[in-house]
Amino acid sequence: MKVKRPLLPIAIVILFAITIIFLWSTYFETSAPKIVLLPKPGEFLSAENTFNIIIKEKGCGLREVSVVIEQDKFEQRVYQEVYPEKGQLQKRIKLDIYPRKLGLHDGKAALKVYARDHSLWHWFKGNCTEIVYNVKIDATLPTIEVLTHSHNIRRGGACLIAYRANEDLVNYGIMEDTLFFPGCRWQGLFLNLFAFPYNASQNTIFRLLYLDRAGNKGEAGFYYHLIYKRFRHNKINITDSFLKAKMPEFWNIYPELKGKYLETFLKVNRDLRHRTNEEIKKVCQVFQPFPLWHGPFLRMKGAPTAGFGDHRVYYYRGKRIDRQVHLGIDIASLAHFPVPATNDGIVVYRGYLGIYGNAIIIDHGLGLFSLYGHLSSFQVEKGQKVCKGDIIGYTGTTGLAGGDHLHFSVLIHGVFVDPEEWIDPHWVRDNIYIKLKKLGLIQ
Repeated sequence: MKVKRPLLPIAIVILFAITIIFLWSTYFETSAPKIVLLPKPGEFLSAENTFNIIIKEKGCGLREVSVVIEQDKFEQRVYQEVYPEKGQLQKRIKLDIYPRKLGLHDGKAALKVYARDHSLWHWFKGNCTEIVYNVKIDATLPTIEVLTHSHNIRRGGACLIAYRANEDLVNYGIMEDTLFFPGCRWQGLFLNLFAFPYNASQNTIFRLLYLDRAGNKGEAGFYYHLIYKRFRHNKINITDSFLKAKMPEFWNIYPELKGKYLETFLKVNRDLRHRTNEEIKKVCQVFQPFPLWHGPFLRMKGAPTAGFGDHRVYYYRGKRIDRQVHLGIDIASLAHFPVPATNDGIVVYRGYLGIYGNAIIIDHGLGLFSLYGHLSSFQVEKGQKVCKGDIIGYTGTTGLAGGDHLHFSVLIHGVFVDPEEWIDPHWVRDNIYIKLKKLGLIQ
């Protein structure tokens, strides 16, 4: 005969086990909070720092979160928050750190982020996580000294400024509204070409921006004089013979417009012109960080037929259909006339370039480029070094050209400027070479 065992002891054991498991999982959780700091601190803390801190806890909830900076064995508390009640499982903190306001000095320091939960583990102290980043505080802006004094800039023209800094800079240049013209370091100094765009306001403000290795951002002003210039206005009649002769060249780009001559012209003159200029800007973002050119630029032989900044109004059968600005100079010539490199440099583009047809772009260093458009053929390859006077191609009618001629442009970091300045030996001497000689950069 089987003896029945009492169920009560078994029930008590099960209840006790459940209680232990509940208490253990509720109050004795062993997983520590997880801390993520974005961006991860680098080598430096600069004058202004912003971090996003994400803290996640799985079990008992957060008890305390704090951020301190330790320097010279002294801890400066940057942030602290205590949670008396359980349940805070996640915390996101946007933290701004200004070392100078905290009384910290430049030098070595440690950034510490600390989080503890409500667990009774570790003898009721809870689980804690601490991450430490050894950093160097550098909250001092570099000292910038502008070395050039004459900055006379004609609308549509260019200017050169030189400056020095008392420490390494990782980014620097001249800012004009939305345009940034990066500088170059050469022979221990910083050289910076920049432009006063043809369409900029007479109230345009230029300023020097710079960034050091620690991430300190600075801004400096300098003296300059803006010279207002008016540009010519031209009336251009678009004829049916021109449309029938030139528009088929663009139907491979806009096949949907095949047979639609006027529509093709408007598409090319507006959209393709814009796309072409954007492509040119991209090409001009990479350049040699020192001057390659020597002396004034050459002018190809021939009669100038259009100038820089000419405001063109286009008419078709007596009706105004479009308006654009001519960003270069046109030089008429005999058919297939040889085109010389206007100065020393490196060929960075050779190919078909939208409205400019077959074109060549040469890098002359410091962000200075020259463009040669409407060519019939090429005599150089991309990457080839050229000297002033070398024949690089021959004139033609490719692109949006009504007749055989050369379109010649000069650009500063992708911004079109007046080529006549760089062709003029007096302007080049007064605005470029005198500055370089006074600084001892050239003989």
